Amino acid sequence: MMDALPLMSPLFWGAVALVVILFGWLVKVHRNLNLHQAHARQQKRALEKEVEKCNKQLLEVRSVLVGLGQKMSEQEEIIAHLTERIIELENVDSDGRLYTRANKMVKLGADINELIEECELPKAEAELMLSLQNKIAGKEQVPPLHKAKQAVRKSPSQGYAPSKRLR
Repeated sequence: MMDALPLMSPLFWGAVALVVILFGWLVKVHRNLNLHQAHARQQKRALEKEVEKCNKQLLEVRSVLVGLGQKMSEQEEIIAHLTERIIELENVDSDGRLYTRANKMVKLGADINELIEECELPKAEAELMLSLQNKIAGKEQVPPLHKAKQAVRKSPSQGYAPSKRLR
């Protein structure tokens, strides 16, 4: 009977109950730990996918930036070319300004020497401008065109025969 007593003692059953309760608690802790690990693995996979997605976007942005850099270089070259062209056109326009100035001077009564010195025109151009201005002002007459045609028609008697048109 002595052997049966320790199985009947409340202390033994209290220890067994404590072991069962501790085992149940350990199972529950183990289950919670497994759930947390699974959740952490899912988060890790999601974050890895997000990092991969961000890396792809970064590569796309880099390639776009390279393309934009090339476009900017092309645009800078175009701007430089256009700037040079504008400077050229401004220089060409300065010649037009000289002629405009010379025309005003002729209207104000400047002579050939003033045009040559002030506007840096060749003598022939200065004479032409003066002649044109005088013809416009009515000081010189423009020869009519029909007299020139009559002179050509009279010339056959002098040995020149105009060619006849073939139809």
